[in-house]
Amino acid sequence: MDQKITSYRVDPLMVTEPIPAKVIENFKSLRLEALRVAPPSYLSTLEREEKPTDAQWKARILDPTHHYLICHKPLSPTNNTVSDSESAAGDWAENDAWVGMLYLLGPYNLDGYAVTSLVGSAAMETDGDEIGWYINGIYLQPNSRCEASATAIHEAILEYLRFQTDEYLPTVFNDATGLEKPKRARLAGTIRNNSDQLEALYESLAGRHVGWADTKLRRRIAGLDDLPDMEPMGQLRMRVMERVIEC
Repeated sequence: MDQKITSYRVDPLMVTEPIPAKVIENFKSLRLEALRVAPPSYLSTLEREEKPTDAQWKARILDPTHHYLICHKPLSPTNNTVSDSESAAGDWAENDAWVGMLYLLGPYNLDGYAVTSLVGSAAMETDGDEIGWYINGIYLQPNSRCEASATAIHEAILEYLRFQTDEYLPTVFNDATGLEKPKRARLAGTIRNNSDQLEALYESLAGRHVGWADTKLRRRIAGLDDLPDMEPMGQLRMRVMERVIEC
């Protein structure tokens, strides 16, 4: 019996120069599609995003503070059996169908920066070293919104954040016990109520509600203060979520 290809994979977009033209095309196409399908869910606009050149799109992909996890599906049975090492090398980025993207900003040094302080909420106390991350957007094509894709995204982002945080933070030992201090990722996100932002997935990723933010504060939380005000989004009220992830 023929096996139907219904599996979803989620991999970080880890590419280096020269970036294949197909990868830039896939990235740009999915980003613009998200702005067409769900414009109120994003800080940017379709008009603004249609202007960059391919060189500017490439620079965005290579920016070390921008992290993209791509949800993709094999286009053929042979691609469905690709190994993890081949997937990490980026073969999927050219050969598979891109159906979703999760966009992270970070890592942030949390000295003097905390989402909870920006929204006037008490922070979750931790006893180890930690760094901050911000979910700047999630998009899944409507016909790919299902439990399988949501589960794949959820598992992939937790694995990615644990690995990146462990790599980024130095190993520190407790002077009293001699044991290694824990490392943690503090993940934040903002959700506009009744939007097309996959609210249930956002909530499962970003954890507890810690406050409210308008668009201006959301830009500050995301470290994007230089973006211009975009009406009519300026006065939107959004929930701010935060979660601490053990690494």
